[in-house]
Amino acid sequence: MENISTNLISLITFVIVILLVLLLVARILARKNRFAQQIDELQQQVNSQEIQLLELQDLLARQQSQLEINQRHCTESQIENEQVSKQLEHRIKVTQEQFSNQFQSIEQVLHQQPEDKLYTRAQKLVELGADLAEIIRECDIPRAEAEMLLSIHQRKAVK
Repeated sequence: MENISTNLISLITFVIVILLVLLLVARILARKNRFAQQIDELQQQVNSQEIQLLELQDLLARQQSQLEINQRHCTESQIENEQVSKQLEHRIKVTQEQFSNQFQSIEQVLHQQPEDKLYTRAQKLVELGADLAEIIRECDIPRAEAEMLLSIHQRKAVK
């Protein structure tokens, strides 16, 4: 009997060892499955991040292209604005010169000799039909000059 008890104890020990090995194998397999799941999840994250990286690189390339286009347009606009500015500066200068010349002409007319004003007035009187005596009296010019103004006016009227 002793032999049977020893055998039984050995058998129970063997079964316990087998069960422990099976439990250990089951735990290892469970960990392996968890690690495999974690690896799959990490691989999916890596794939997702690679896709995001590609999308970001594409977006960056498009934005750089748009930036270059905008810079070109900006440079072209700046050049055009500089040309327009130069043209406007030239026009302003020409206009200022014309204004200055006209202002000087007006000043000259305003500062003409009083005799010039008298002759201008006499010419107007002749055009309005004044006679010789009226022209001499109103403008205080010599008779010969008044006659000359009348004769010039009559010649113009005949033509």
